[in-house]
Amino acid sequence: MRRVLEALLELVYPRRAVCMGCGSRAGFPRDWLCEDCRQLLAKRWAGPGLPPPGGHFLGAAYAYYYGGPAGGLVRNLKYRGVTRLAPGMGRAMARAFEGIQPTGVDCVVPVPMHKKRLRKRGFNHAALLAHEAGDRLGLPTIDALERVRNTRQQARLPDAKRRENMEGAIALAGDVKGRRVILVDDVCTTGATANACAKALLGGGAEAVYLLCFAVAREK
Repeated sequence: MRRVLEALLELVYPRRAVCMGCGSRAGFPRDWLCEDCRQLLAKRWAGPGLPPPGGHFLGAAYAYYYGGPAGGLVRNLKYRGVTRLAPGMGRAMARAFEGIQPTGVDCVVPVPMHKKRLRKRGFNHAALLAHEAGDRLGLPTIDALERVRNTRQQARLPDAKRRENMEGAIALAGDVKGRRVILVDDVCTTGATANACAKALLGGGAEAVYLLCFAVAREK
């Protein structure tokens, strides 16, 4: 069944025909991005940056600023199920996090998805990115959080409503006592989701929490 699904995906999104950054079907010799998007993405590199307001994170890193090719990659992974984008995205995230050079980080935790949404989508994009980035950083990935309330999608809400939407939505689901954790998500916008997750981790005894995202929606 998996091979059949991959074959169908290749027909819909052939790697050498459809650019995942801009949607161009002109064709190109390298996987996933046309050369224009590849060059533009390189110019949008972010690296270590400021954590979202709220005071829950010891540090943060982002591979790229959101928009353009970075936005296209996120949307194709998240909403169109092009999961083969995850290895390259995770590789870029690991490189961004290495710029922080923290000591003693020992695990990676993905932002959780509610079970109803997970059944509908079939995968948690944050978990895919966490495993890929974690593998490259030599760290295990643990599902230490759960989403106990099926919140509205943050992307559909104004900034002022995002924190309210996350109230009471995240709970601890694993042992993080004394651990130094990297929290992983695809995009950081206001930081409402990330802060809710960090609060749960620190409340469960985590020693420190860092944030790692593929893209950040605000400039440094």
